[in-house]
Amino acid sequence: MEQRRPVDGYTVFLLVACVALAAIVVALALQNRALKRQLSIAYSEQGGGPPAFKAGDIVTPLTVVADTGEPTTISFGQGESKTVLLVFSSSCHACKDTVPIWRKIFASPLAAGVRVIGVQTDRLDANPAAPVELAASFPFPVYGYKREGNDALAKVPYIPAAILVDPNGVVLKSWVGVPGDDAIGAITQEVK
Repeated sequence: MEQRRPVDGYTVFLLVACVALAAIVVALALQNRALKRQLSIAYSEQGGGPPAFKAGDIVTPLTVVADTGEPTTISFGQGESKTVLLVFSSSCHACKDTVPIWRKIFASPLAAGVRVIGVQTDRLDANPAAPVELAASFPFPVYGYKREGNDALAKVPYIPAAILVDPNGVVLKSWVGVPGDDAIGAITQEVK
């Protein structure tokens, strides 16, 4: 006759914890599905998904505000081989996490003709020259966001964003969020 060992407290704890974790995973999966359904309904009511730059899209000239407060137009096709357009906000935590990555990528010499331009979305027209912590930390020009006439920037659904544009304003690639290792490698390869 086989003798049964008594169940110890640790084994009971592990079983309860596994069941609880499984229930949490199921609840999160259901919540995720419901949120995706809500987003798809919202996007379909707006006529599609969120706008986003895709390879092949055209970036029209951008109206931005220089540190002097003067409106400036950033245009493409001026002899540069490529332009990297970085869009960010000083109130965005992900943007703050991206600052050291962008600084590292763009601090060393770039390939001939590549330019990097920052557009800070919370540098408002009312006070475009206000000192902003993130703008001062970059080794490239950063402009304020002039809301009127910037249909191109409406296609940046999430920040931080990096958009690689050819000399004719055609998007080659775009990245949103804090770049992972593969995005860092791709961006670095494109601009070095």
